[in-house]
Amino acid sequence: MSEQVVAETPELAGALQALSSISENLLASYATLAARAERIERELFATNEQLEAVLRALPTGVVVRDAAGRILRANPTACAILGSSEAELVAEGCESSRAREFLQPDGTPRLVEQRRSPIHAPGGGSAGSVEILDDRTELARLTERLHSLDKMASLGTLASGIAHEIRNPMNAVRGFAELLRRDTKEDSQRARWSALICEGVDEADAIIAGLLSFGAPEQLRREPLDPSELISSAITLARRSLPRECDPERWRISSASACPAFLGDRIKLRQALRNLVANALEAQPQGGSVHVTCRLQRGEVWFDVYDGGPGIAPELRSRVADPFFTTRAEGTGLGLALVHTIADLHGGRFEISPVPAPLRHGGGAHMLLALPYSTNESK
Repeated sequence: MSEQVVAETPELAGALQALSSISENLLASYATLAARAERIERELFATNEQLEAVLRALPTGVVVRDAAGRILRANPTACAILGSSEAELVAEGCESSRAREFLQPDGTPRLVEQRRSPIHAPGGGSAGSVEILDDRTELARLTERLHSLDKMASLGTLASGIAHEIRNPMNAVRGFAELLRRDTKEDSQRARWSALICEGVDEADAIIAGLLSFGAPEQLRREPLDPSELISSAITLARRSLPRECDPERWRISSASACPAFLGDRIKLRQALRNLVANALEAQPQGGSVHVTCRLQRGEVWFDVYDGGPGIAPELRSRVADPFFTTRAEGTGLGLALVHTIADLHGGRFEISPVPAPLRHGGGAHMLLALPYSTNESK
């Protein structure tokens, strides 16, 4: 019995040695695999970090959805465009049906181009989609401004060509009307008719002068301006533009200024503010309220004009500054167009807020004239 065990001992020893060798090889292989897995994990982590950095740095919005349309990821640009945090977008839980044009929570309009590409799973099914959001608001604004400048230039060219031909006969009409008024002093009715003819000629001449200012505007004459005095004089002129039969007390006009003096063209800015206040008055033919403020905001002088009228329909906001566009039968459609031109001359802008005026200021339209703030006369 002992001889048999002794005989088997070398075989057992060989088996144990082989097993030990296999164990060592397995441990070495495991160590190699563990090191490789750790290296791959580090590389994967670095790649993910790089992709996350790229995703955060992209100037366009990126939204990742699963196969059911639920939002899984959204980069900071997408969150800024949509006006929500990533957590809020993910919490929506289902596919968002946002329009190309929408309002952010603060009322700012945004024009967004949306493009979506499917993500295909290895088996050929759908794994979700990637949506690209491109904010085209500024491009649309600049394009609209370019078209507006083209229209103004064309209008100015046309006006320049016909102004001389129109003014000559109009001056003759005015001259004969003045003669008729002097010769008919005792006839009150004919004198009134003559005065109406002269008023009509003056109005036509003012329209021609306004048209000429679009195509060939005069150079600015900058001087230090007191915002309070500028607003006060504009309100006075606007009150004078009310029809004679209207009681000026039907309108409550208030103003406030918290802006220091700045450089600007007194005559042109007074005319622009006068037009804005007059437009606010005309929007309330039965009477109402108008409030004018001036403030220094983000390096700009902001003139806000609020009224208590019905407001401006969204589909009309982009057209009210077009020459000859008006919703009133007696209007010429040149007042707000001239405000737009004066704002451009100063390097500023004229906007109609999509958000109604605060209720304390009437709850109607809110118009903004924004100008670069400057006290340097060399500019």
